[in-house]
Order: sequence, then structure tokens, then C-alpha cells
Amino acid sequence: MNKKPLMLVALLCALPTLSALAKSEPQNVLTLKQALKNTEQQNLQLKRYPYHQKILTALKSQAMLSPNPELSFEAENFLGTHSSHAFSGAQYTLALSQLIELGDKRQNRINYATANIKAQTIEYKNTRLALLATTAERYYQVLKFQALIALNSDRKSTVKQALNAIEKRAEAGAVSSADVTRMRYALSQVDLNTAMLQSEFERSRLALNELWQEVQVSDYYAGDLSQIAAIKSEAALLDAVNTAPEFALLQQQYMQQTANLALQRSSGQSDLTLGGGVRYNQQTDASSFVFSFSMPLQLSNANGGNIEAAQHQLTLLNEQQGQLRIQLRKQIRTLHAYYQGKTTQAQLLTQRIIPQAQMLIKQSLKSYQQGQISVLQLLDAQQALFDSKRALINTHSELYQVLLTLERLTGQPLIETHQS
Repeated sequence: MNKKPLMLVALLCALPTLSALAKSEPQNVLTLKQALKNTEQQNLQLKRYPYHQKILTALKSQAMLSPNPELSFEAENFLGTHSSHAFSGAQYTLALSQLIELGDKRQNRINYATANIKAQTIEYKNTRLALLATTAERYYQVLKFQALIALNSDRKSTVKQALNAIEKRAEAGAVSSADVTRMRYALSQVDLNTAMLQSEFERSRLALNELWQEVQVSDYYAGDLSQIAAIKSEAALLDAVNTAPEFALLQQQYMQQTANLALQRSSGQSDLTLGGGVRYNQQTDASSFVFSFSMPLQLSNANGGNIEAAQHQLTLLNEQQGQLRIQLRKQIRTLHAYYQGKTTQAQLLTQRIIPQAQMLIKQSLKSYQQGQISVLQLLDAQQALFDSKRALINTHSELYQVLLTLERLTGQPLIETHQS
């Protein structure tokens, strides 16, 4: 038997291992835990929330204030004629008045300000959860392209070494020049695929860095996409809808608008102003007390439009709660079914397709050694294994994306990331 085909077979079998051994140890390694920590510490959107909380707390302090008393001084009957000539007949009144708020306005202002703070807190938690989920999604995208590049690198080494072997056999006249061209074309296809994957890897890595204030350059991202956690039952996920972050925010907004409606109703009620003081008549050199009372006539509710708007807002939020519950349940059912389907595909790839592709390679190697098939047919068998492994990486990546979407919708920890 010709020794050159045997050398080629040995290369095809040994190259993935040699390629792995040739890989250098990464220096700058980023983990998912560190990526999530970076988001919590550096994301600009999260860093703005303490200022919003301070603003709302200050507004609550303002709401707690009562109207200040008013001091007034009045002079009359002076600089006139006859008895009012100059200041001879002047009257002076020094009075103190106080606006008394009716309708429990102060307490309703406080309740509304408190509801705003609670809504802001829930919005912060939801934003934090969404940003952490986005971080994990982008991180797993980076992992996917990193795994595909490694797989493609192994494939390139195999094709390149096979090309060298075929070129030597072509020089010896054992194979045709068409076989050499076919192999060069295969190598160009691998290079094109590598360029596309590198572009996607760079894009996903930069997208991850967009979440942080400081750019962190890493040459390796730690993680294993093949470790997929078991998903919760559909019933458990549907039950989680009632505590979903979006639902909790909508409930708090309803409480917020309830407080606003109470405030608008109390603002529609007239306030009372009481005053009292001392009046001095210079002409008679007499002093007396004065008392005043004033209150707007409530011919119509001056705040009627705002009250009606608050009522409609409450009705709208109530309607949105029902719609959101239905929408979340539909999304969860769709994602759960999609996850089950993808899980089945991953099992088929792992348990049947990839082992069958590996068996095909062994049988093709044996047939090639016996001269029954060409080297191109042998490479086709390896391409089938490569395609199967690539499909498995993409399937695992999609499973992670589904889990993270479910986490975002339900607020339930489904994989070990930021919620543990």
C-alpha cells in the first residue's frame, strides 16, 4: 500500500488533537461572573438611579411641608383730605393669617410621593434584572462565536494539511489536478467562514463592552455552552407570571395612580384661610382686634379635569394588567415549547448524529485505505462531523437565549448567573 495515503489518514485523525495542544494559554480571561459585576458597577443607566432616588426623596420632603402663616400690614385713611389729612386719621392693621388645607391634602401628597419612590425602586430592580440578562445574553453570544472559531480552526488545520498531502500526490501523478483545486476551494471556504466568524465575534464582544463604562479587552471568555440546566415545568413558569417584574411594576403604577387620584380629589376641595390681628385708629387713639375668614366658593370643581384623567389612567392600568398577564403566559408557552424542541434537537445531535458522523469517518478512513473512496469523499465525511458539531453549538446557544428570555419575563432564576 502507498505510504502517502496512510500519512494523510494519520494527519486527518491527529490534527484536532495537535491543534488543541498548539493553542496557547489565554492571558486575559473574562468570566460571566466578572461580566455581570462589571455591569452592576459600571453601567451608566444603573449609575443614574441613585440621583433619581434623591430627587424623589426631596420631593417627598417637600410634600410633607405645611403652608406657612402669612403676616400682613395694612394702612388706610391717610394722605387724604379733612379728617384724613396726612396721617391724622390713619388706621393701621397688623394681621396674621394661616391657610388651612382641607381634604387631607398634605397626607395625600405624602402618599403620592411615597408611591413614586416605590415605583422608582421597582423600576430600578427591573432595569437591573434586564441589564444583567442582556449581559448574560451577549456573553453567551461571545461564547458561541468563540466555540465556532475554535471548531473552524480545527477544520482549517485538517483541510490545510490534507491540501499539502494531495499536492505532493499530484506532483507524483497519483491524483488529478482537479482534486487539488477542489481542496484549495475547500480551504478558501474555510477561510471565508473564519473571517465571517471573526467579524461576528468582534461585534458581539464590542456589544458586551457597550454595557460598561470602561473597555475591557479579553482574549478568552470562560464558559461551557454544553452545560444546560433543566428547565422548570410549564405550570411553574406560568405561576411565576403573577410575580413577574413587568407585572410588579404595573401593579405599583396602579398604586401610584390610586394615590394620584386621591391627591387630585383632595386638591379639588377648597381650602380655608383664617386670619386675625390688631387694628389701631390714630384719630380716636383706639385699638381693636380683627378677624378674617375666607374660602373660595365651590361653584364647580376646579380640578375636575385632572380627577377624570386620573380615573381613566387607573382604568387603563387595570386593563393593561389583564393584557400583560395574557401576553406573558402566551410568550412563556411559546418559549417553553421552543425550548423543548431545541432540547430534542440537541439530544439527537449528541446521542445519534455526531456519533454516526464519527462512525462515518472511521468507515471512510477504512474505505480510503482500501482504495474504495477518494480523499475528497473522506473530507466530505469530516465535513459532516464538522457541520454536526457546529449545529450543536448553535443549538446550545439558542437554549441559553431562551432560558435568559424566560428569566427576564418571569424574574425566576433558571440558570446560575446573577440571581444566585
